[in-house]
Amino acid sequence: MNKEMQPQEHEAITGGALSATTNITDKRGYAKRWQFSPRHVDNLIARGLPHLKIGKRRVRILIDEADSWMRQSYGTQRRGHPG
Repeated sequence: MNKEMQPQEHEAITGGALSATTNITDKRGYAKRWQFSPRHVDNLIARGLPHLKIGKRRVRILIDEADSWMRQSYGTQRRGHPG
């Protein structure tokens, strides 16, 4: 079951309203950041990528939380590193 995080739930988790320094983007912006397609971001959201659902169609992604989720879910691998 895919649970959408509502703004009031985000405030309960983070302990307050979003600050002015919080980086927020939409699906296209997050896709561009990681060089993914927007459809792949939809798939990540279905797998649990943290996001805020605004109304029926608008989705906003808190970059710091989503990047942290990406690192925890997929980790990083260094390839081609001289050693």
